Amino acid sequence: MNSLVASAGCWVLIMAAVLHAQITVPSPDRTVQAEISRGADGRLAYAVRFGPQPVLAPSPIGVVVNGIDLGKNVQFGDPAESSTAIVEFPWRGNHAQVQAPRTSQRISLATGQLKWTLEVQSWDFGVAYRCIIPGEGDRRVTGEAAAWNLPAGTYAWCNPDTKNCEGIHQRHPVEQIPAERFKNGISMPTVLELPNGKLAVITEADVMGYSGMTLEPTGSHQLKCSFRDDPDGWSMRGTITTPWRVVMLANDLNELVHNDLVPALCPPPDKKLFPEGIRTDWLKPGRCLWQWWAYDDAGTHWSKQKDFVDRAAELNCQYYLVDEGWEHTRQQWAGDRHDVWSRMKELCDYAAGKNVGIWVWRGWRYDEDRQWPGLETQAKRDEFFRRCREVGIKGVKIDFMDSESHEMLAFYEACLRTAAQHQVMVNFHGANKPAGEARTWPNEMNREGIRGLEYNKWSTLPASHYATLPFTRMIAGHADFTPTTFQAKMLKGTTFAQQLACSVVLTGPFLCWADKPELYLQSPAVEFIRSLPVVWDETRVLPGSKIGELASFARRSGTEWYVGILNGGKACEIELDFAFLGQGEYQADFYGDVSGQAAELDVRKNVKVTPSTKQTIHLNDGGGFGARIRP
Repeated sequence: MNSLVASAGCWVLIMAAVLHAQITVPSPDRTVQAEISRGADGRLAYAVRFGPQPVLAPSPIGVVVNGIDLGKNVQFGDPAESSTAIVEFPWRGNHAQVQAPRTSQRISLATGQLKWTLEVQSWDFGVAYRCIIPGEGDRRVTGEAAAWNLPAGTYAWCNPDTKNCEGIHQRHPVEQIPAERFKNGISMPTVLELPNGKLAVITEADVMGYSGMTLEPTGSHQLKCSFRDDPDGWSMRGTITTPWRVVMLANDLNELVHNDLVPALCPPPDKKLFPEGIRTDWLKPGRCLWQWWAYDDAGTHWSKQKDFVDRAAELNCQYYLVDEGWEHTRQQWAGDRHDVWSRMKELCDYAAGKNVGIWVWRGWRYDEDRQWPGLETQAKRDEFFRRCREVGIKGVKIDFMDSESHEMLAFYEACLRTAAQHQVMVNFHGANKPAGEARTWPNEMNREGIRGLEYNKWSTLPASHYATLPFTRMIAGHADFTPTTFQAKMLKGTTFAQQLACSVVLTGPFLCWADKPELYLQSPAVEFIRSLPVVWDETRVLPGSKIGELASFARRSGTEWYVGILNGGKACEIELDFAFLGQGEYQADFYGDVSGQAAELDVRKNVKVTPSTKQTIHLNDGGGFGARIRP
């Protein structure tokens, strides 16, 4: 017999063939629903529907604690607790505000004598669940039964680099993902093209305190989970709360780019550390000049630092980043009655007079040969961030973690907490994918976890890679791509216009310009570079965009719009429709490809455009287009 139960404004269907054998959790607009079930074999599972179509067939749930899979032989307990809410918070990135309704169910379960809770949330753009297992003392987690059973005809965009997400995405039918190529698993987020043309993403949120998950191909329509950075498990004390296991959903690429499910699932910031949350006054997004990409180690020599600050000021950069080596004797910061910290204070004071803030690099671990002091102990973190605050450093780039193990995630959180106590911002490099940390710790201004432009120093990024990233890796959150070279020898299959457009499409709240400042200052695009915002009020993915082939974006900050178009393939012409503009007349500066010439810009200033304007744009092989548009 079935019963229909109304709770908190949403309907929950409870099938009673076996006690609560199936619970359906619909999203507020009822376009998405999760179905929690107990199979005939006693296995806990969930399924997901997006409109009338299935996204996941029943897929297993279960955490292995002290050798027991809690998703096996499970029994449903008391009726589920239901709630609805509208989650709202300010954000930085594709838009300035998140507002999203959700339905939540807390389902009581028992495995043997152990009672625990499955929390399930359905949003209008996805589903997520997590397991909450009460207890005391130390217990060992050795994995999960989590898997995702996908429809036939699903294609997956897979990143093979599970160490630091610095891989090239490949598109494969789920059942044909090559085991040898992905012998180390698949890094999340994993974007899925569903057979009905819609899109889904498998990822996780709120991972601090746990261990990062990797996906494994199975040669079938199932992807399963593993914990490659903790193959023998990890110990946890007290209540065990897993990260959210997330399925994001979208009808098209524009909806995909605007999917905020990952940060929405994470806790809000601590008001004691961040009184105004992400808008706390010392958290300042900005553009940054950076010397390592263009100059290697030589760029960190003390004799060059004030000149770089001067160039940063000329480029209207809010920051200058001193990269690896400033603490090394070869860079000669110490001497003449100075140690490296008194020199750093001198540089910070000088930069402050130019309205430029200083960021510095620090490797996470001690290395005697490289003279890296490290940050691997709390004592080192306390001392380092205290000294940063004392000399006036605004932010720190922390590098080479290359793991998302339980231990390393604890390190990330300890750095963010200690940095926040001293009002210092953070940019993680050599890092795992983001999982919403910037919601809880808004002093995380960016992180790498991406194959960025640095790879063009020693290899070649395929043109398709640039047009893939906005719809794959960047769906998880901000990414420090370090865009825009104007060196002809470094274009490697791209163009000046494409490199400029990367700064619009592959942007982040802390944006580091890669190349030599004189090349920017001499460029006809210098005013574009001086004015480019790094956070946005509004973003539109424009028609014609396709993963790996074309990424066409329009972004608004205040009353100004910027357009960036990245061509991942051969030369073509596209029509740019300016219908995204508000009513009225605008002046636009265009920066396009010169046909057949990679190292030239076709610049047209003060072009009149209106919402009815349609412009034919020529794109070279691996080419691009940028525009700045003002009322």
